[in-house]
Amino acid sequence: MPDRPYTDDDLRHEAARQHRASLDDPDFMGIGEQMDGSRIESTVTDPGAPVTTVAGGRTWDMLARDDFDAAQRSIDDLLTGAADTSEWAINLGADGLVPSTEHEITLNAGRPLARIHFAFEPDMPEDMRTGLVEGIGDAINEAGVEREGDSDGDVFDLISEIASRLRDATDSGEYHAVGLIYDLANGRTTIAEARAELAEITFRHV
Repeated sequence: MPDRPYTDDDLRHEAARQHRASLDDPDFMGIGEQMDGSRIESTVTDPGAPVTTVAGGRTWDMLARDDFDAAQRSIDDLLTGAADTSEWAINLGADGLVPSTEHEITLNAGRPLARIHFAFEPDMPEDMRTGLVEGIGDAINEAGVEREGDSDGDVFDLISEIASRLRDATDSGEYHAVGLIYDLANGRTTIAEARAELAEITFRHV
């Protein structure tokens, strides 16, 4: 007969259920209360400086009322729409692993398709962490090449080739527009700059 009528997995499952329940319905007014006195991260240049100084940044309650209310609503939306990672959180803590805020791999194709987060044993050396992440990243890149064009790099290479050929076959506004595509594909311009140039182009058939 077991020493206790439940397993470690049962404990983790119940802890995850309660963790999930605590996040299901965030208290809107409580969100605002917790924002009071909390710093706006992007305004802080010296975390050790007092809030009353420029380097210490601003707190949410220093905002104008309308700005504060808009931020509170946005935070409520983020909390309500947060992905359910309760089971992961409980298991990571139980296994003694610490999530990393510096290591992440995101696969994009115009939008995020997948994201890999990492958690490490607290005493793992930094070079081992970096090597593990880079190794996984290299494996993903190699798999992308094997899929014959699914990787972002291959897609942009093809866009660049098409744009180059079109540019040689067109003139005037069309030439300029295709040149923008070519520059975007090769990182030679920004989206904002390309939009501004596009607004100045006249097309013959539009």
